[in-house]
Amino acid sequence: MNPYSNEAMDLVDVINERVGIALEGTELGGNEYSIGGLTSMNRDLGDVSDEDFVRTAVIMLSGIFLVLVFLLRSLVMPLYILASLILTYLVSVCLTEFIFVTILGYLGISWAVPFFGFVMLMALGVDYSIFLMARFAENVEKLPVKEAMIHAMGQIGTVILSAAVILAGTFGAMMLSGVLSLMQIGTLVLTGLLMYAVIMLPLFVPVLANVFGNHNWWPFKNRGGRQKQEKV
Repeated sequence: MNPYSNEAMDLVDVINERVGIALEGTELGGNEYSIGGLTSMNRDLGDVSDEDFVRTAVIMLSGIFLVLVFLLRSLVMPLYILASLILTYLVSVCLTEFIFVTILGYLGISWAVPFFGFVMLMALGVDYSIFLMARFAENVEKLPVKEAMIHAMGQIGTVILSAAVILAGTFGAMMLSGVLSLMQIGTLVLTGLLMYAVIMLPLFVPVLANVFGNHNWWPFKNRGGRQKQEKV
């Protein structure tokens, strides 16, 4: 079979298990052994990259959460901002795999694609979120939550959409490189940025902000003063 395929890498575990069974009860039973070759090396690289990805994701998400808590003075808003970023990333990975595996017929996506795609989408997406939510926090001092969000979207929405389109085009140019991993990273980042700028920030985040209302700033000081007075 193709030594680069997932089936071949899964077969490494089977070979490893059967070698261990075959050596039991022999003079070599207590010795250490290992499997070499291109497929085994790729599998080991995949295991290492998976561990690094999990570690990097935890560190990045924790750092982003702390920064958002400090900037927005809230524990609620950082949570649904991170949820929007993670959801965007998952959908983008699925779309990238669908394009390259289901449509174009490749065996899979490169091990580097999820890692670098995650780093880029988290870094860029949280910037756009901060632009919107910082303006929202300023407006809510004078306006009710719903109107403050609408006003913030009107003020900063064009800037965010323009920046997302420009960056999406920049990363989309990677698809012309002819290098498979760069093509896949470019596709993931392009779809993720457009999805976040067109769907998540204009719809997902504002809806949750409106649902939570004055609880957006829990457990810190309530900043929705005007809305509270109008309800009273």
